Amino acid sequence: MRRMPGARLARTLALAIGLTVAGAVLAACSASPGDSEASPDRLTVSIKQGRLDVVNRRLVVRFENSGDGPVTVTRFDVRTPTFAEPLERTNPVELAAHDALDVRLDLPASDCDAEPAPVVVTVEYPTDAGSRTAELVADDPFEVVEYVSSADCLAESVADVATIVMPEHLRSTGAGVDRRAFIDVAIEPAASARSQDDDDDGSASMHLERVWGTTLLNAEDGTDWPLGLDIVAGADPFVVSLAVRPARCDAHGIADDKRGTILPFEIETGDGRAGRLDMPAGDTLKNELYGYYTERCGL
Repeated sequence: MRRMPGARLARTLALAIGLTVAGAVLAACSASPGDSEASPDRLTVSIKQGRLDVVNRRLVVRFENSGDGPVTVTRFDVRTPTFAEPLERTNPVELAAHDALDVRLDLPASDCDAEPAPVVVTVEYPTDAGSRTAELVADDPFEVVEYVSSADCLAESVADVATIVMPEHLRSTGAGVDRRAFIDVAIEPAASARSQDDDDDGSASMHLERVWGTTLLNAEDGTDWPLGLDIVAGADPFVVSLAVRPARCDAHGIADDKRGTILPFEIETGDGRAGRLDMPAGDTLKNELYGYYTERCGL
């Protein structure tokens, strides 16, 4: 049988390894004499976030070992163009056979000028011949990276137009079940446009369509707060008063709360970005909202 030329054989092997990595499965590196058979050839990785991870700006990197032997990752980093810098972990990740592990990492700032691309996780693992590295393309079934980038870049565009300031305290009247309360949100337009040039006069702009109700709080006369406000840089500051009522009246509402005091603002900016900008209540306002909820519900 005719032997394949060396250069052609090398290209064929490189292509086979590349296709395996693109499928998010770590291919065992070509072994030299003395290499162990413990290289993680059945390791996959995915990206996700829980509700508290969103609030705490953390990314969850999930490793799954579908092989019959243990896997150790001595370090890894996570890269994608929309992250301003890579995420890194230098502590080992150890997985038993058919095991999975979630690793939480603090999110960096987003690069709003970058084009989206797959998330690549570079892992380092030990062999008898020394450390080896390989790349995994992470699965992102819930489009977490896109969500993070969109939220960060919307916030950046909004900041070019105005600052949205949640109050320190809840304003209220009355007492007991007759108590009524208001969240007075300050809108402070920027003195001048910094990056948008949507209007003829060069000022930045945005449209504040509504504030959405939460699992804990609704509008006094409905679920959401429709606003329909157009805001431009250089305008005078003003206050939006949101009349609030409990969205439900049971003790579990507070006991189980994770995002009930985070108000989602529906905004479209003049540079074409649109979505929900989450505005969390500070600790004082959060506690006062819990107290109002308890008092008005008669709990």
